[in-house]
Amino acid sequence: MTPRTLGLILTIYAFLAALFRWLGYQVPVAKVPFLGGSSAGWVLVTALGLAGLRLLLKGQREWQLSPLTVKQIKRFRSLRRGYISFLILLGLAGLASLDNLLVGKRALIVSHHGQLSFPFLRSDVIPGKFFGLTYDAETNYRELSRRFQAENKGDWVLLPPVPYAPSLDSEDIIETLEQRGDGKIYRQGEKEPFNGRAYTLFKANPEQKRQEFTYRAGLLQGEMRGWDAKGEQVERAKYDHGKQVGYTDYTSDKNAPSLEAEAAAERYTIIYPPAPPSWKHGHYLGTDSSGLDVLAVLYGGLQQALIAATLFVTVVFVVGIFVGGVVGYFGGWLDLVAQRLIEIWGVLPFLFVVMIVSSLIQPTLLILVGIIAAFGWMGTATYLRTATYREKARDYVASARLLGASTGRILFKHILPNTIAILVTLAPFEIAGVITSLAALDFLGFGLPPEVPSWGRLLHEGTESFNYPWIVSAAFSAMVGTLILVTFVGEAVREAFDPKKFTIYR
Repeated sequence: MTPRTLGLILTIYAFLAALFRWLGYQVPVAKVPFLGGSSAGWVLVTALGLAGLRLLLKGQREWQLSPLTVKQIKRFRSLRRGYISFLILLGLAGLASLDNLLVGKRALIVSHHGQLSFPFLRSDVIPGKFFGLTYDAETNYRELSRRFQAENKGDWVLLPPVPYAPSLDSEDIIETLEQRGDGKIYRQGEKEPFNGRAYTLFKANPEQKRQEFTYRAGLLQGEMRGWDAKGEQVERAKYDHGKQVGYTDYTSDKNAPSLEAEAAAERYTIIYPPAPPSWKHGHYLGTDSSGLDVLAVLYGGLQQALIAATLFVTVVFVVGIFVGGVVGYFGGWLDLVAQRLIEIWGVLPFLFVVMIVSSLIQPTLLILVGIIAAFGWMGTATYLRTATYREKARDYVASARLLGASTGRILFKHILPNTIAILVTLAPFEIAGVITSLAALDFLGFGLPPEVPSWGRLLHEGTESFNYPWIVSAAFSAMVGTLILVTFVGEAVREAFDPKKFTIYR
């Protein structure tokens, strides 16, 4: 891919992302920069647009890979562990960019009375009454899909593979119970008799409970309560090992038993969160204590981590290159003052600063990344300072001075390209650092708002109670797996760009 081609792609992407955002369309891939918030999104889109325009206008002249860089790239590709890890990370980034095409509560397509709707592209909500439901709030497309299937009138709903949103999307898991030959009640697919609460519904009004029971070892045990179609309690009974030992009819004409004919035969139970993994209910990794789908939260956390890494690396490298390059090139009193300031800034307590900010305002992703970057640019600046000190003594820098090149041109046209290997080597470890820092802040409760999906918060919830191992194992596996991949890439890049591999000593 040529520099101009890449520049054209970046420019078009930034333009489309900004246009769709302005028009209010949530187009997958194009909406990715805004997943971390509106402010962070506009910063990313602007940066991508400027980078694309620069490559489009001047990239062909300025971006020429040297033979040494080509050798280093080939060397990186030959390191299979790092290269395969890099491809896996690219694949994960591609999946994360698909957003609500893969994970989301909004339907991809709804066919109702022969008319097609595409809810996942809209920024506004479609009320339930638009599809024949009874409420004005946003349509519950999972409920709509079940209703269309029950009615069997040709209407249909196409949901994402994971039909749950990463945040603010929980619902009760309802299971139908079955009675087997031994007269006991079981959950479908279970070998042990059912223990817990169950209920029946009215045939004419499936939203109204008819009776509610308690089961122990598959038999009725304890209290039973019954209601009429208006929701008023009309009866009460008590059971012991499946046998009725007491009954009270609260109706004036004592006709509560006659309501049995109006109730459906099925008995249901609600599985309260956290619920274990279930393919039948579509919760492939289970739910957390708030009823959120764990896989959806992991997906949302991956998106937040990728956006945070992009913002962090951009800020750290821009600041680090500028400060390190200027300090290393000029040296003298500027270097002494800058080093003392860096030392003073470096001893400030990072966690206390975050705690103070969290107590004053609700931190967003952009604010958190800004705070982490404010304490993370010093390492990059120090490396660039040392490299600039070394490179400014080279003959090509002296030649550029004699030819009248300006300081900026010498720094960014001559010295920076020869120190780029340092940045490439640091990038994977900077990414691992910001992912770890963000997760740690969320784990401690000083990170992203509660409605934003986070690996750290999911890990914290899982470690609070190991009775639900699917929560902590999913969060731990996702985070550790990603960090291992990033570390493998970093090791491969460091080895590929090691100057000793391509130096001949005479």
